[in-house]
Amino acid sequence: MKDVHVISIIALIYSVILALVTLIFFNDYLLWAILGSAVALFNHSLMIQVTKNKLTSYKLVTHLIQRYVFYIVILAIVYFDTRNLGTDIMIQSYVFLLLGIASIKFGAIIYQTPLIKKPKEAEVKTNDTDSN
Repeated sequence: MKDVHVISIIALIYSVILALVTLIFFNDYLLWAILGSAVALFNHSLMIQVTKNKLTSYKLVTHLIQRYVFYIVILAIVYFDTRNLGTDIMIQSYVFLLLGIASIKFGAIIYQTPLIKKPKEAEVKTNDTDSN
């Protein structure tokens, strides 16, 4: 369970860096980057809460439905807010939203690198028996 919390912290750091880069270079799309990151981190915290206790199929299905409803609502909000602004702005808004939504994925990928997660050393078994 500790691994999941470390992934959340790495994803939060990625989200802050994404927000700062978006604020500096692409100020118009800051809302979508933050909204995507917030939804991804919220869904991840719900997943931690659901799997912490006894996992039932009802809880799992409810969580999955809730997760995808959040994503569909956010995609619809981006569509309805940017549909009159032009195709280029809509596409760029979706790109920044997806960069935010992918924060947990990037957190998991970064966590698997040797810089963060130290590889476990394999136990070496020696055979001390002589067959003389």
